[in-house]
Parts: sequence; structure tokens; C-alpha cells
Amino acid sequence: MKALRGFIIAMVIFFVCMMVIETLAPRRFNWDVTYAHASDEPFGCELFDSVMSASLKQGYTTSSLTLSQLEKTIPSDERHIYLIIAEDEPFTDTDGKALLNMLKRGDQFLVAAGSWRADTYEEALNLKTDGYAVLNLWALKISYLNKDVDTLTWCDNANGYSKRIWRVEDELVGMASVSQQNRKSKLRPLLVHRYFKEDGYDWDEESEEYVPISGHFVTDTLAGLIPYGKGKIVVSTTPMMFSNYGLLYGDAASLALRFMGQLEQYPVIRLDPAAKTEVAGVSESPLRYVISQPPMKWAMWLLIVTVILAMVFTARRRQRVIPVIAPPVNRALEMVKHIGSLYFQRHDNADLMAKKYQFFVEEVRKLTMIDLDDENHIDDAYLQLQHVSGIPREELKQQLQEIVAATVDPVKDKQLMRHIDYLNKILTKLKN
Repeated sequence: MKALRGFIIAMVIFFVCMMVIETLAPRRFNWDVTYAHASDEPFGCELFDSVMSASLKQGYTTSSLTLSQLEKTIPSDERHIYLIIAEDEPFTDTDGKALLNMLKRGDQFLVAAGSWRADTYEEALNLKTDGYAVLNLWALKISYLNKDVDTLTWCDNANGYSKRIWRVEDELVGMASVSQQNRKSKLRPLLVHRYFKEDGYDWDEESEEYVPISGHFVTDTLAGLIPYGKGKIVVSTTPMMFSNYGLLYGDAASLALRFMGQLEQYPVIRLDPAAKTEVAGVSESPLRYVISQPPMKWAMWLLIVTVILAMVFTARRRQRVIPVIAPPVNRALEMVKHIGSLYFQRHDNADLMAKKYQFFVEEVRKLTMIDLDDENHIDDAYLQLQHVSGIPREELKQQLQEIVAATVDPVKDKQLMRHIDYLNKILTKLKN
């Protein structure tokens, strides 16, 4: 009993220690790129949205609706600025058509996306993107440790803002850029990145093969403004700078406000398709809701303590009388003696011989598949039994016929014993 009590106390102490350790342990970050409003992870946008909401006096809200849904929901005479932050292609074909329609009627857009692939609005805007801005956590760690930064320059002719240089972590800039498809494009550069490109190979569209190129300086446009219809759109290929991580590391909020300064003073709506979902970094599990409510949280702890106390007080072994159960008596021998005494009293040798012979026939059928009950093929059965047992066929036929006759006409006790011994002899040969 003392050992059991010590074990229970040790388990309770262990459980309490584990709860304290789990409570005090630092939370691990989730480095998935979501750009979700409800996510406070590095690449969520909770902090970014909070800063923008406090900075933009004309209003800043988030919406989980798609662009095509907003086109139908918001009256056509109301003007807004729509902010879209996405790692990959930000629009479907339906949203691309809605984008062009909303630009024509005067709405304005700030789109920060790593790549655009839909030809529908790329051709309409005379816009194309080169490369792909995808997050590489290992490269981000290396660039942070090595202090690798890229120099970004704000163009001095961008709507009255003075020229400024940003030093941004290399991995946040990525390898994507925006450019015009033809000379008729009205793309106005806002943010450029000038760097030296090492010797390598580049794809030549005329020869359709890779050709060697020598090292040279390259200027990529990371953000630009395109007017379309009555509206205009600012396109950026650095979406990671608009996340919580980009805001804390550098001056992404100031850069975003500069982008907003290129547009009119309309209320801003940021599209957040991941709102109120698991992707946003907020679990919708019942346990999280229970923990978030103080009364339910205390009720949960009270339930845990009650269960522990119940385990402690009911874990004692209750001494009960174990009844002695006698094993069942084997009555088989008594039954055999009883049946034997009945046959002895009746002295029915013919019936006893018949039952023994029937048992013999069943054993032969089971051991050799020979049917001695088939009168039409009895000679073949004797011949097969001769090959199996080694007893001559004539002897088998004579003896078995006498035994069959003894099942009808009673014989003396000595003759009955002789017949039974002969049947046992055959079975012994078949089993060996």
C-alpha cells in the first residue's frame, strides 16, 4: 500500500511539473507564409495591419471576400484602394476580370505579389513579371547571420517623394522584378534595385538556347505604377516586406505608406482570404476557445484537479473475498461404464457389432477415402483397402463379410471379440 501511495504522489508531481514546463516554455514560431490578418507569426500581417490602420486616417479594413465578390458587394460609385499581399499568383481569372473592371471605374490597387501568371490582365496592363519571389528559410537565416542586405532606391520623380535608399535583407527582396511588355506601356518605376550580376548564362529567345554573358550591372524594377482606365495600380514584387517580419526588421511601414502616397486618399481594404481559418495561424479547436474564456479555463482546471483527486482516493485496492470455484468433474469415464453395463445386461452382441463396424467404416473413409458402404463398388473398395493395409483382398472380403453378417445375426462373445480385434488390426495398419 505504501508503494502504491508513493507511485500516485510521484505521478501527480510529474503531471504538475509537465504542466508548468509546457506553460513556461517559449512558443515556437510558425514560418509559413500566410499574410493573414489574424496571424502574429513572422510572415503574418497582424502587426502590419495594426500599423497601417493607425497611420491611414481615411480608413483601413480587412476583408475575407474575393475581388469578384467585392465588385458586386460595394456600390460602383464608391472608390476604394484595395491592398493585396500574396506570395504567388494573387488572382484567379474571375478576379482578374474584376480587377480590370474596378480599375476602369476608378478604383485603385496596391498589389504586392511574388509572381503574376495570368495573361488576362498582364496583357491588358502591358505588364510582366520576371523571376519568382519565394521564401527560403535557410537562405533567410544565412543572410541574417551574414548581414547580407540589398540596396533599394526610391525613384526621385515618384509623386513628390524625395529619393531615398533602403537597405533590406537580401532574402526579403527575392529574385522577382516587374517590367513593361512593350514600349507603349505606361509603367512608372517607383522602387529599383541595382546590383552586379556575375558571369553566367542567359536564355536567348532568337536562338532559343542559353548563351554566355559576362558580369554586368543590372537594374530591376521592384515596384511600379500603371494607370488604367480611371484608376491606377501599384505593383510590387516584394510581398515579404509587408509582413510582420519585414516591418520589425526594416522600414516596411514607411515604404508601404510611400506606395499609398502614389494613390488617392480613398479608404483602404486589404484582401485577406485566409481570415478566420487555420491558415491564418489561429486554431478554431474547442480547446483554444475554452482556454480563451476565463470561466471555462478555471472550470477546466477544476475538472483536472477533480480527476486527479478521484484517481488518488479510488486507486486503493478493495479487498474482496475470492470464491473458490471447483473445477468441473470429468464424467466421461462414468458414462462409458454406464453404457458398457447396459450392453452387458442386455447382451446384444449384434447391436454392439453394428456400432463397432459403423465406427470402423467412418474411420476408413476418413483415413483413406474408401467407402465400404457402397455395395455397387464393394469389390473395388476391398482392392483399394488391400493396397493401403497390406492384407490380402480375399482375407479382407471374407472377414468383413462375416462381420457384416454378425451385425444381423448375434454371435457368441468370443467370436465378437475376435471380430473387434480384427477391425482394430486394420485401423492400426491404416494409421501406421
